[in-house]
Amino acid sequence: MKNIIILFTLVLTLGCKAQQAQPNIHTEIISTWVSEEDPKIKLVFNTNGQCVEYYDSVLSGTFSYTISHECGEESNTNTWFLKMIDSEDLDTYCYELYGANYDNNNTLSMRFMGNGKIFVYNKVN
Repeated sequence: MKNIIILFTLVLTLGCKAQQAQPNIHTEIISTWVSEEDPKIKLVFNTNGQCVEYYDSVLSGTFSYTISHECGEESNTNTWFLKMIDSEDLDTYCYELYGANYDNNNTLSMRFMGNGKIFVYNKVN
């Protein structure tokens, strides 16, 4: 019985590995993304650290953004966080990034840290 417990523990330990953060997310997020929930919402991430949001082709917000392993109270070396700061009122928004064009799937997915809502966008270029 002792050997079975040791074997089970060994298999479980070897079978589990920490999720790794997508290494190229900083470059893969640079694109134009359209919301799956509401196709009138479009985000454009630029190489200069700026994200522009449109609703029905009308500018609705401009943000500076950074991607790092921490945002606000959250910190995790196996996770990327997107920190967006509204250029108009300087409000800060934190998202946990699940992936940006991971394995060329043309999808951006993230979770808003404020309420846990998941957002999914499709790449348009």
